[in-house]
Amino acid sequence: MVMIDNIKLKTALHELNCSALAFSSLAAPPLVTRKVSQQTVSQWVSGTKEFDSGEAGEFLQVTEAMKHLQEIVVPKIPVDWSNVLGVKDALVQTFEKRKNELDPIHNRCWFVRLSVHNFFKGLRSDGSVIETMAYYDDEAVAFTNYELASEVAEKLKQRNIPTKVEMLTCQRRQSTITVALEELGL
Repeated sequence: MVMIDNIKLKTALHELNCSALAFSSLAAPPLVTRKVSQQTVSQWVSGTKEFDSGEAGEFLQVTEAMKHLQEIVVPKIPVDWSNVLGVKDALVQTFEKRKNELDPIHNRCWFVRLSVHNFFKGLRSDGSVIETMAYYDDEAVAFTNYELASEVAEKLKQRNIPTKVEMLTCQRRQSTITVALEELGL
């Protein structure tokens, strides 16, 4: 049973001089998708419980934001993480700022429309098209590059699938933007 993420969390909290109780209060929405109890954090730190799938990344991002906040505090004094009410707002702002720097938001993207209501989401292993109606919820394939979107549309037209490339307004993070045909299996 490999618990690399547990070790990373334990090390980060030790370096920050942050207790499991304080971390469980700080690492709550909107920083993570769900709040966990102090008991759960203690179990992660002690290694008696593993993270659920995908959960470790969220909580480790919070520790990275905490480290960044600790570095930018002027004058250089340790942050009192146990003062949750005093630290929470600054941590949320730092977290959001870092998130926007590392994974910026695009407000307008190119999409491949398949019909009046449906957009291109991807391809199944058998080559059939996956459609979605929700282009704005990170479901449809989004592009910031018109040429790439057009290339995808042309590849789909070669399969006798009618397509149209459109620019639409929505907020999509850079990490959800398609930047190569290989990502789509085309």
